[in-house]
Amino acid sequence: MANFHQLKVLEVKKETKHATSIAFDVPMELYETFNYKPGQYLTLKFNINGEEVRRSYSLCSSPALEEPLRVGVKRVKDGLVSNHINDNIKVGDLVDVMPPDGRFFADVKKDNYKTYYLFSAGSGITPILSILRTVLFTEARSYVYMIYGNRTEESIMFKQELDALQEKYGDRFILEYTLSRPKSSWSDLWKTSNEHIFRKGRVDAEAVKWFINEYPLYAQNTEYYICGPGTMIENTKKALKTIDVPDERIFIESFGANASKDTTEAFENAKLTANLNGETIQVSIPKGKTVLRTLIDAGKKPPYSCEGGVCSTCMCKLKSGKIHMKNNLALTDKEVEQGYILSCQSIPLTESIEIEY
Repeated sequence: MANFHQLKVLEVKKETKHATSIAFDVPMELYETFNYKPGQYLTLKFNINGEEVRRSYSLCSSPALEEPLRVGVKRVKDGLVSNHINDNIKVGDLVDVMPPDGRFFADVKKDNYKTYYLFSAGSGITPILSILRTVLFTEARSYVYMIYGNRTEESIMFKQELDALQEKYGDRFILEYTLSRPKSSWSDLWKTSNEHIFRKGRVDAEAVKWFINEYPLYAQNTEYYICGPGTMIENTKKALKTIDVPDERIFIESFGANASKDTTEAFENAKLTANLNGETIQVSIPKGKTVLRTLIDAGKKPPYSCEGGVCSTCMCKLKSGKIHMKNNLALTDKEVEQGYILSCQSIPLTESIEIEY
């Protein structure tokens, strides 16, 4: 199991009114430990109001460049950790950080000759930015087409950085912004040709089809990367499937579930048998508790990060019984068929269940 390391905050930068990026200093002896692939995330640990909390945030820095590790954190309504970071973290602070992890990443190589389509919305830009910068810097023969959705121009994270990349790599990088609530005025009629004109709308099926028709692939070896809220991901993937893009070329990272409320009832006080780190643990699952939280409350140390069903750190295998996952944004259908579950999202449906980490 990966351990946490204390890293010093090097820079705190306001990216928008509601989003901040945090850069960390990695001591030389930890360079190898914190090596990462573009698209992966860091797990941060804090003690807030006497409670240990962990959250995963995607790296927006590039492993191909000599630069500090950097994550982007956007405020979430009632978000305990995101608001704590935006309000309180300052240069010089020490933060407990787990080494990089995650299954959403691009296999970037100098000799690659590919077309990349990047679809992002909101804070979903963070891992996409890491992939974008790494590809542009490393793969001189590859082309990147990117569409990035936000509500307003003011809410676009890393806009200055993205515009600079477009100017520098304009011969092989196309960027389209789309805004769901653009501000318009009479001054728009007199915009100069070098000022950006934004597309109106969301990153939805219509936008995806328009984008791909407008910018057809350059190299036949093509990959599609999607990161944003659940609905945006579903719409984008459906649009790609209508043009026969195979599943193995679509890579997804979700930054939030759909708004539908889960009302599934758990089997109250079900018996849990958990095989963890060579130990067999038997404990009852109280009402309202997940498998993961039950083990933590019992003083055990199961692996976990986000507790949002996104990162897959808490993945384990269901050996017997039945469970319901309240949210699953990490496991594939095949993995679920094989019996893998996210313990942070799992509640029991039978009198007893057995799991193995």
